[in-house]
Amino acid sequence: MTKAANTALVLGGGFAGLSAALSLALDGVQVTLLEQLGEVGGKAGEFAQEGFRFDLGPSVWTLPELVTDLFRQAGETPPEFVPLSPLCRYLYPSGRVWDVSLDPEKTTAQLSEQEASVYLRLVAEARTLYEAAAPTFLFGQSPGLKELMRYGMAGGLRAHPGKRLPALLRHFGAAGDLETFFLRFATYFGADPYRAPAVLHNIAWVELGKGVFYPVGGIKGVVRQLRELAQRLGVKICTGVTVERLRTSAGRVTQVETDAGVFSAEVVVSSLDLIRTYRLLGRKATAEGLEPSLSGFVLLLGLDGKTPGLTHHNISFPNDYRAEFAAVGRGELPADPTLYVSISSRTETGDAPPGCENWFVLANAPALSEKRPMDWDVTGPRYAEHLLGVLARRGLDVRGRVRVQQMFTPAYLGRLAHRGAIYGAAPHSLLQTLRPKQTVRGVRNLVLAGGTVHPGGGIPLALLSGKHAAELAVTRL
Repeated sequence: MTKAANTALVLGGGFAGLSAALSLALDGVQVTLLEQLGEVGGKAGEFAQEGFRFDLGPSVWTLPELVTDLFRQAGETPPEFVPLSPLCRYLYPSGRVWDVSLDPEKTTAQLSEQEASVYLRLVAEARTLYEAAAPTFLFGQSPGLKELMRYGMAGGLRAHPGKRLPALLRHFGAAGDLETFFLRFATYFGADPYRAPAVLHNIAWVELGKGVFYPVGGIKGVVRQLRELAQRLGVKICTGVTVERLRTSAGRVTQVETDAGVFSAEVVVSSLDLIRTYRLLGRKATAEGLEPSLSGFVLLLGLDGKTPGLTHHNISFPNDYRAEFAAVGRGELPADPTLYVSISSRTETGDAPPGCENWFVLANAPALSEKRPMDWDVTGPRYAEHLLGVLARRGLDVRGRVRVQQMFTPAYLGRLAHRGAIYGAAPHSLLQTLRPKQTVRGVRNLVLAGGTVHPGGGIPLALLSGKHAAELAVTRL
């Protein structure tokens, strides 16, 4: 590609890269997007076999306006999102089943009077934390000292600095099942909830206060619609292209070397993992020395028959929640993990053959480690069978109904993120909850996006990151 005025290269075609490419194209910039896989989407992949369809990677969608706004800006009809109710069904080892919805009366009717009071107070606290933090840490550019000081003076003390999430929950009276429920939201940011700072409690409000949605056609369907919109806006998408080096001169990226040739543009947006981007520059990122966030082990099950007692999103908790994260901290696969079971065919009937179900089963797992490497060709199948046994012990024995079975391990995620860590560095302190800035010192025309930089991981934050990166890139054109 010949360098020309108002040109941009976007590296990586996940949600952040697509968001950046679309935002730039809407601003009149000529954009080329490079993706190493055979199709765009990044971690939002897809698997289909024998009439069963599964979304890989993210499966809980919140804040759908962040994607629908892109279509409306282009004057086009956005994807359709269906609100889910309940938001999620929680299955406890005691046999308790709790459906949580946007309606506080329906949700608290299933709790004791004391639990209901604690639940409502903690939801209100999550809202307070979210609304104080969102303008600075989600919807604005990566905050500098002035913005941090302004936030600190306005709401910093309300963020419970120095307090861990378990201590905050206990302060509000949460115990037992309710404590486990609220701890779980910190894992949405890749944290061990027992080590997470109290401010991460704000994550709960996004789901409990704003809702959970399912996009018609699935999450991969939204990826396809974003790709098609980008192409209609003139974005050139090149798949199967692996970036090998970023060459710089005079404080600028002058060439992007790939296995398909050399590309150049006035500005480059990298939505690749932060550590990979720095390595492509020939540098070492500070994040390399930090503890990685959680990874995941995914088991896909195409099942004959219907399973009573489950809904679209389900969480099955273990007997000892703390032990699960202690195991992950030791670099081990948990023997008795929390299991998230998503059955999209409950909403999208075409995702499974008639009378069947598609189960996406996710367990928390440690990031890849050079010191304690696992042979996933051996460990993966064994752990998959172990998880089927765990499900059976929890009253969900599907072993005689499996028509399709496939697994995706942290090694698979390692192709898409450093060490397979889904959210970059683990946010186990207030400082570490601040994602790295979207600029690189000494490289004026390089902007970063994606889940490992500001504002963080997950579909909404990745979309925001791409939008913020595009805004920065335009100022540098």
